[in-house]
Amino acid sequence: MNHSDAIDGGLAQGAWRPEIHAALLDIINAHGSSSPTYDPQRPPIAAFDCDETLICNDIGEAMMRYMVARRRFHADRGFWQIIPDRMGREAIQAAYNAIAGRTDAEVKDTAAFRRFRAGLLGAYETLRANEGSEAAYVFAVRLLRGLSDRSVNEIVEEVIEYELGRPLASEDIQGGPPFQGMVVPTGIRFYREMQELIGALDAYGFHIYIVSASNAYVVRALARRVGIPPERVIGIELTSQGNGFGDRVVEPVPAGEGKREALLDIAGRSPVLAIGDSMNDFEMLENCDGLSIVIDRGDEEMVERALEMGWMVQPGLSV
Repeated sequence: MNHSDAIDGGLAQGAWRPEIHAALLDIINAHGSSSPTYDPQRPPIAAFDCDETLICNDIGEAMMRYMVARRRFHADRGFWQIIPDRMGREAIQAAYNAIAGRTDAEVKDTAAFRRFRAGLLGAYETLRANEGSEAAYVFAVRLLRGLSDRSVNEIVEEVIEYELGRPLASEDIQGGPPFQGMVVPTGIRFYREMQELIGALDAYGFHIYIVSASNAYVVRALARRVGIPPERVIGIELTSQGNGFGDRVVEPVPAGEGKREALLDIAGRSPVLAIGDSMNDFEMLENCDGLSIVIDRGDEEMVERALEMGWMVQPGLSV
């Protein structure tokens, strides 16, 4: 069946390239509930990355920055051990101690707060630059250690509401010696085309999985807003320790090869549709049995590999 026989009005073209839109309709017709081969006991699977694929910007990074700016973490001895000593642990902790116990309004313009925030966020950026994205993502999630489920759930909802309400812009994070400042993006938005695609896939009996290297707790809350149940959201999780989270991550970490492993472990089979935007998604896309789509965000290596693999490449979507 080709796209001329496709679902009637079930998926607007929007910003999709015409050939990609047609291919999506073909996938829905070939594997969805209108197909004579559809098996409700083994529904077809679609797997999507979250950050910069389902949404504009990175919700895991946004949550990390929110927690740091508001000092919403459990600052015991174990917390400080998360920060590598070579990245200024002592200086960051000293800056934090200088503002501990004071309100956000009291500390926001102080040099100690600037040092603390720039130092802790700078550790994340240094890890990403020197040790790769997986090391940085794990670091961001480990900042949740010591917090209870309830506290994390409260922060998650605050972060999503806050970032949905912010403009898609940028913010200057001021530095404080010895830490440099940085510019970070602000706001998150669901890509319109992805929301519509999820609606069409759901209507035709697909099981949709979100596979992300951000923390699972915020991604689950975000995915719930587009109708994806929590059991179909894969992200980085922490083991439990006492009444809160420990600092060890649950394996496999869903980044790179770990995305493929985690999806197969939980879903039990390969997707017929997969969409991602970075080399972190490569193995998930490679494991797809049908249509693999790469969102082009200027990652030349990813686009080159996608073309080599015969995957489709889609320019940016709409917010």
